[in-house]
Amino acid sequence: MEAKFLAGLFSFLSIFLAIYAQSPEQEFLVPNYDNVEQQLKVYDIRAPLVLSCEIRGEGNYELTWERNGTEVSKVKELEGRYRILAAERKFMIEKTDVHDDGLYSCVANNVKKDFNVVAKIAVRVPSNSGVVEGEKLSIVCTVVGTDPQLSWSFGNLTINNSTGRYILRADDNKIQNAILTIENVSLDDRGEYKCIGRNAATEYAKVPEASDTSFVRVKGKFAALWPFLGICAEVLILCTIILIYEKRRNKNVADDDTDAQDQ
Repeated sequence: MEAKFLAGLFSFLSIFLAIYAQSPEQEFLVPNYDNVEQQLKVYDIRAPLVLSCEIRGEGNYELTWERNGTEVSKVKELEGRYRILAAERKFMIEKTDVHDDGLYSCVANNVKKDFNVVAKIAVRVPSNSGVVEGEKLSIVCTVVGTDPQLSWSFGNLTINNSTGRYILRADDNKIQNAILTIENVSLDDRGEYKCIGRNAATEYAKVPEASDTSFVRVKGKFAALWPFLGICAEVLILCTIILIYEKRRNKNVADDDTDAQDQ
């Protein structure tokens, strides 16, 4: 019984010492995550990206920065575009672009903390589109951001996959659902179509989903016929008036000639 107690006590002390030994390392670097569980940091394209790692512990430690496992000073894409604020333990890109996402790391005293850096989604569709009843309509949603997931909405209808007359396709950049095509458009298809973009920033960092709206106008099949018929009617009425006028004028001229001969 005593042996089992000592064995259990030894096991408990081993686990406690292991946790105690790891805790200083775990708390040594404290990154400014937007979501700790996902080690996530998000940024707006063309706005600053600021990564920081607070160092907890005594000693004069040097903090270095990496991108995708390579020291930032050796990353060609970042050349001349970043600053390291050593005193503030910060790495900064003042004007970001869509390609500045990826895996960044801060390193000090053989301890590394990773950042999953994600660009927020931005979408754009044409403000207006026009189509004739019975024809095919395509709306292209242009999107930037990290790993975008696109969907569409029309009224109360949400379109996540191709269904019926609604077909979703990838664009030239292989962005899924970037092109919405409607086959055999009807007059009921008139209205606002919204492209909606989401990614990890939306899912884990409470960033609002991106959206933009295109208003679709649908013309009837015979919409162009009515103006044509109207023009034809106007021409016919005008010709009739001219004909009547000419007949009356000719009659008056003939009457005047007759009166002149009688005199």
